[in-house]
Amino acid sequence: MDMVFLIIVVAITVEGLVEYAKSVGRMFADGAKHTLGIQLGAMLVAVLLCLIFGADVYRYLGVPVAVPWVGCVLTGIFASRGSNYISDLIGRLRKGSPWELAQDVEIVDANGVKVYEPPDGG
Repeated sequence: MDMVFLIIVVAITVEGLVEYAKSVGRMFADGAKHTLGIQLGAMLVAVLLCLIFGADVYRYLGVPVAVPWVGCVLTGIFASRGSNYISDLIGRLRKGSPWELAQDVEIVDANGVKVYEPPDGG
C-alpha cells in the first residue's frame, strides 16, 4: 500500500464525512425535520444494504481497513448521498491510484443503472 495514496483516500473520506455532517447539521438547525428524517433514513437503508451485500468501495480500491465492516458502513454513508455523489467519490479515489484499474471498468447497481462510468466512456 502506497502511503501517499492511503493518506489521499483518508483525506477524501474525511472531507466527505464532514460535508455530510454539515448538511445534516444545517437541516437540523433550519428545523427541516422531514428532510432530515429522509436523509437519515436513506443513510440507514444504504448502510444496511452495503453490509448485507458486502459493498465496500475501499476493498474495491485495494485500501486495507483494519475493521472489515467499517468499509461497508462508510460506503453506505456515501451511497446514501446518491449515485452522482458515489460516482464522484469513486472517481476522486481512483484518480492517481498506484494500482491503475482497467479503463473499461464500470460499476452497475442491482437495477442495471450505471453508478460509475470510466472517464473515457469505457
